[in-house]
Amino acid sequence: MLWKFMNMLKGKFMASVKQIAMYLLLLGVLSLSNAVAQESGLIVEQKVQQREIYVDENGEEQTRFTDVTRVIPGVEIFYTVTYRNLGEEPAEKVTINYPVPNNMDYVDGTARGDNTTITFSVDDGNSFDVPDNLLVTDAEGSQKPASVVDYTHIRWVVGSNIAPGTSGTVQFSAVVE
Repeated sequence: MLWKFMNMLKGKFMASVKQIAMYLLLLGVLSLSNAVAQESGLIVEQKVQQREIYVDENGEEQTRFTDVTRVIPGVEIFYTVTYRNLGEEPAEKVTINYPVPNNMDYVDGTARGDNTTITFSVDDGNSFDVPDNLLVTDAEGSQKPASVVDYTHIRWVVGSNIAPGTSGTVQFSAVVE
């Protein structure tokens, strides 16, 4: 189901932030929230790609990114979410939550986003914090520092209003188990 949903996301959504958040939260894949109740005209586009190495016409190895068509264990998958404000008012307090897909492990250090604060969750998105503060409970009931394989969600909080006509991207990658 996740891959079918990702294929649907290859296109663009044109809707209010509230509609986008409701639709994506229902599917449990990506959530985008805007604390302002106004219709903002924010659109979201998602790309899910893998790195492909090929030999060009000169016999030289080249790298390109292609849409994911098959998921193979050990392959790194690259997720990019682009947001654009096509409205007439600034979009305020925008937060993007993205679950690390099942059967995949987040690749340490790959979460990026200009002018964003990035935090992670180890409890299915119920709470978020910086990596140094995340704890998990082991089989004996003792708490220990979380590792990247414990991450269940990533959150980007955009640090300023998104002005009309502007856009931004957030990214991360994960490896298929």
